[in-house]
Amino acid sequence: MSLRKKINRKILSLGEKRQKRFLRNTSMEVLKYVISDNSLPWKFYFIIIFALVVFVAVNLAVGIYNKWDSTPVIIGISSTMTPIDKIPFPAITVCNMNQAKKSKVEHLVPGSLGYAMLQKTCFKETNYSQYTDIRHRNETFPNFILDVSEKCSDLIVSCTFHQQQIPCTDIFREIFVDEGLCCIFNFLHPYYLYKFKSPYIRDYTSSDRFADIAVDWDPISGYPQRLPSSYYPRPGVGVGTAMGLQIILNGHVKDYFCSSTNGQGFKVLLYNPIDQPRMKESGLPVMIGHQTSFRIIARSFEALPTIRNIHRTKRQCIFSDEQELLFYRYYTRRNCEAECDSSFFLRACNCIPYYLPLVNPNASICDVNHFECLNGAESQNFDVKTSQCKEHCLTSCHDLIFFPDAFTTPLSQKKVKAQSNYFKNLSSDYIRKNLAVVNFFHTDNYFRSSVRTSYTGPTEYMALTGGIMSLMIGFSVIFIAEIIYIIIYILTLLLLLLF
Repeated sequence: MSLRKKINRKILSLGEKRQKRFLRNTSMEVLKYVISDNSLPWKFYFIIIFALVVFVAVNLAVGIYNKWDSTPVIIGISSTMTPIDKIPFPAITVCNMNQAKKSKVEHLVPGSLGYAMLQKTCFKETNYSQYTDIRHRNETFPNFILDVSEKCSDLIVSCTFHQQQIPCTDIFREIFVDEGLCCIFNFLHPYYLYKFKSPYIRDYTSSDRFADIAVDWDPISGYPQRLPSSYYPRPGVGVGTAMGLQIILNGHVKDYFCSSTNGQGFKVLLYNPIDQPRMKESGLPVMIGHQTSFRIIARSFEALPTIRNIHRTKRQCIFSDEQELLFYRYYTRRNCEAECDSSFFLRACNCIPYYLPLVNPNASICDVNHFECLNGAESQNFDVKTSQCKEHCLTSCHDLIFFPDAFTTPLSQKKVKAQSNYFKNLSSDYIRKNLAVVNFFHTDNYFRSSVRTSYTGPTEYMALTGGIMSLMIGFSVIFIAEIIYIIIYILTLLLLLLF
C-alpha cells in the first residue's frame, strides 16, 4: 500500500471518529442513538422520529413567522390613565338645518344668478347650463352662502363653558362645511393647521373681549410645555354638565326657507380639533324644543416607535411625519380623504367646492358656471385615481376620537326653567318652537389609550422559536456553532484528500 493511500485512510478514519463524537455529544439527544450499537431497525426508528420532530418543529416556527408577517401589529390597552385635561375638549361644529333665510331669498326670481345659487344651496335639481353666460363680478357662490345663511351670532344665543358665561362670538367662528355656513368651537387655529391662507377660512376674533390665545396641538406632541393662562383649543376641565359646554340655539323657524333634511332643527358634530369636519356623513340631529345632552367618550390611539420599521401597509397606520399633505400641516385620515376629494373635483370640473381644502392655491372655487359639472361629479364622486388616493389614507398611528352618547328630553309645556338668563323674557311657546338647549360634557376624568405595538420583536421571536426548537429536538444556539465547526472540519479533510 502506498504512503498516499495510508495517509488518506488515516484522514478518513479521523474524520469518521470526529463525526461520531459530534453526534454522540451534540445537544440533539436523538442523534446519538443513530450511531449507537443498536440494530439497524432501531436506528431507522430513531431516524424517522428525528425527521418527524424536525418537520413539526420547523412547521411551528414557520407558523410563528407567518403570524408575525400577517399581523405584525397588535392593539393593546395602555398601562397608564390619561387625564382629560391633557387632551382638548372636542371640536364642535353646529349647523342650522335651514340653508337660507327666507327674508334674504324670497325676492329672488327664476332666471337670476342668485336664484341659481339658491337652488344649489338648497340641494335642488335644476338646469344650470342656462346660467353659464351670466356676467357676475363679486357675486360668488361662497359670498352668496355667507349672505343668505344665518350668522353664528344669531344661531348661538347663549354659551356657558366651565360654569362661565362667555360671549358666543368669542368662542365660535364661522366655517364652511359640506352643509353650508356653520359655527365651530375649539378648532385648531388656521395658522397651525393649514399650510397657506385660504380666503374662505374665517378666523374668530370678532370681539375685543376675546382674550384666549391660540396654541398648537397635535396627538403626538400634545400641548406646548409653556401655556398661557387662557388658550385654545381648550382642554377638558372636569366631568358633568357644569364642567362642560352648554349652548342655546335659536332656529328662527319663521325665517326657514329650505332644510338640509325634511324637518327643522340643527346638526352637531364632535371630532378631533385638527380634523376636517364632515357634517353630511356624521352630523347628529338636535331637535327644536328639546334639551339634548352629549356625553363625551374620549378614545385615543398611540403607537410605539418600534413599529416604524414595519411597512405602513402591514401596520395599517401612518405616522404624521411619514406622509405630507398638500393643504394640511397634520396628517389624519379625514384630512387625507378630503384632499383626495378636492383633487377629484379639480380633475373633473377644474374647480374645488368651497368646503374642501385648496390643494392647489391657484385653483378656482366652484361657481355657477361649474354647477352642471358639479352635479354629475357629486353623483359619481368616484374614479380610479380617487380610489387609489383614498387607499393610501390609512388611519393615523396617533389619533384622538370622540364618541358622543346622546340623550334628549323635551322642554316643559308650561314654563321653561333653565340656568340661562336668556329665557327670562321669552314665552314658553316661543322657546318650544324655536330654541334648543345642548350640553356637551365628559363623564370620566380619566381614560385609557389604545397602544399599537409590534406583535413580536427580535427577542420575543427568538424566545418563541427557540422554545419550540428546544422542546422538540433539543436545538440550541451552541448547536449552530457545532455545525459550523464540523462543516469546516470536513472541508479541511476534503482539501487534504485532494491535495
